[in-house]
Amino acid sequence: MHQVPLALAGFNAGHLHEWRLGPPRNTLAVTPPTEKPASYNQEKHFAAAVMARQEHAAEDYWIGLSFRIPGALDLDALESALLRFVRRHEVLRCGFEQLIAGDLRCDVMTPEEVRLVHTDVGALPTGEAVTSHIQATFNRDIDTLSWPLFVMGVVVEETQAIVYMGFDHILCDGLSLVIAVDEVERDYAALAAGQRPVLEVAGSYLDFGDEQRRRYSSLTASSPDLDYWRAFIADAGDLFPRVPLDLGIESGRMYAAHNQTVRLLDDTTALTFERICRERGTKLFMGMLAVVGMALRDISGCQTYHGFLPISERQNPRWQQSFGWFVNTLAITFPIADGMAFPEVVSGVQTGFKQLIRNVDVPFVKVWELLAPQYYHLRSWPFPVNFFSFLDYRKLAGADQFKVWQPKTIPESSHSNTGNMWFLRNADGLFLNSIFCDVPKSVDAMTRYRAAISATLERILQDEARPGVAPKGSGQAAATV
Repeated sequence: MHQVPLALAGFNAGHLHEWRLGPPRNTLAVTPPTEKPASYNQEKHFAAAVMARQEHAAEDYWIGLSFRIPGALDLDALESALLRFVRRHEVLRCGFEQLIAGDLRCDVMTPEEVRLVHTDVGALPTGEAVTSHIQATFNRDIDTLSWPLFVMGVVVEETQAIVYMGFDHILCDGLSLVIAVDEVERDYAALAAGQRPVLEVAGSYLDFGDEQRRRYSSLTASSPDLDYWRAFIADAGDLFPRVPLDLGIESGRMYAAHNQTVRLLDDTTALTFERICRERGTKLFMGMLAVVGMALRDISGCQTYHGFLPISERQNPRWQQSFGWFVNTLAITFPIADGMAFPEVVSGVQTGFKQLIRNVDVPFVKVWELLAPQYYHLRSWPFPVNFFSFLDYRKLAGADQFKVWQPKTIPESSHSNTGNMWFLRNADGLFLNSIFCDVPKSVDAMTRYRAAISATLERILQDEARPGVAPKGSGQAAATV
């Protein structure tokens, strides 16, 4: 699995077919829709889309995926697999409606009402033409304020087919894309072989959102549940931790975005760094966060790391195979003072993460609303925010087949006002996908940032390779995720 811009997804010439969710054929026989409240993430995302439309903002945002089916394609089997996928996950069968009271409601179709509308797009002569078509289709058809909220398609070649899907973020997170690949691939294989696929029932993201709202609806700015966040604000100076770099952008403005993926370490070297992390008693993602903190210190002079971390909300087994936006945003603080070496910084990361994880359930959107109301009306973060994400694809569903399936996740943000970084570990190494403003100062700052991360990794690897250098702190217990 990999995360790349659409231009690097590797599409070839082929014959395209697409599917969209269609309305029920007989509206007189339609079951009254099930109504459920949207989650906090969905509500804020929808409100931002409404504001963007009011501002006449011409911006495109979606998250996509692609994967390979080797051999001659059975088109009917693929369509059946896609239909099973949509019927299985309730959030894919819903539309959103803003109520007069201000609440956002989900209207859900029953599985029986779901049908896919097939379009034979035809043959396109080059990979560039295919990529341009997918880009234009996703930009045009995936809109938070319209319906349906996703497009699915396939590029049929002589010896393989490449499936592609695009979703509005209101439906899902990055881990959901991996679930989609695994489910559709396995269902397709069974159906193409004349077998009936068997999959366990997936918990509904709408149920998750409803439970979350019931639990935190009475939260107030003085609630003890927000003690951690109040302490973070007191230390960082704001709810939103600023990137301590001059990105050359103005608060309140959006800029054309640049999407870039680079490899930081090949697989062999990444395994060496993982071993170093284990010897320090820590996990790979904490080791990378320490590296990022040290790199940021070296180019900015900051002595304390304040940043955001996206954290999965799938701890309950009910949500392990569910499609939805199961991500909360948490804040972390740890020291990166001059002279602190990797073992010391890692120890601070572990301490900071232990404090963070105790507060993992409090929805960030509620924190934003209650503790930073001056920013809550904004449709984006108020200024460039320090953001770190890490995902190890080797540990996810279907990883044993990734060499064959060649899956990719494809984030699209046509505009930005910050610099986001997603660190990715797969069978080919350690990668960084980043989306940032395409203006000279921002490009320069992010280039220096990536170079500092690479230099920090190289320095740590060289230090550990020196004869007679023993691991420090190797007796520390690993932090629990």
